[in-house]
Amino acid sequence: MNTEYADPIAAPTQGLSQSVAHLARVLALPHYPNGDRAALKRWAPGIALPLAYYRLWLQHLRTDPPPEHQTQAWMAIIWGLALAGTQAHQPRRALGAALAACGFAEARLERLLSAPDDLRVDFYQSAVRFLAAKGEGCNWNDWASYLLLHDPEKRERLHRNIAQSYYRNLPRAAD
Repeated sequence: MNTEYADPIAAPTQGLSQSVAHLARVLALPHYPNGDRAALKRWAPGIALPLAYYRLWLQHLRTDPPPEHQTQAWMAIIWGLALAGTQAHQPRRALGAALAACGFAEARLERLLSAPDDLRVDFYQSAVRFLAAKGEGCNWNDWASYLLLHDPEKRERLHRNIAQSYYRNLPRAAD
C-alpha cells in the first residue's frame, strides 16, 4: 500500500481516510508501546525521525512508509495523533467545528489558513497543542489534507471548508 496522497481532496480520499483512521486506531491501542508513543510526541521539524516512525509503518501497520517527499508531513500527522491521545480522530467532527468549540481565536485561524508552506507545520503544531490541551478531537483527515495538499485550488477549498465549519459552530454571543 504505497499510495501517493498528492491529491487527497479530489482524488480517492478513501486511501487517505483509511490511512488516517488506521494510524489513529493503532496509536490509541492500550498495548501500543509507551516508549514509541513518547518518541513520536518528542519529534519536532528539523530533527531526525525517530525509529518509532518506521516501526509504526512497518510493524504495526505492515505497510511501507509514505514516499520520501511526504515523510515530514506524515510524521507531523503522527506526532499530532500521538499528542492528542486516544480520542483524537473523530471522523464526524470537522476540524473547524472543534476549533470553534474550544475557543480557538479567529486571528489564530487566519494565521493557520494563510500560513506559507514553510510555516504550515509550525501553525499546525500550535493548533494541535491547543486542541489537545482542551481535550478536543476532530476529523484528522482535515489535518492530513492541510499538511499534504499543495495544489492552490484544492488547498483553498479545504480552507473554505474549515472556515465554514468554524463560523457555523462558533458560540453565539448574547445580543
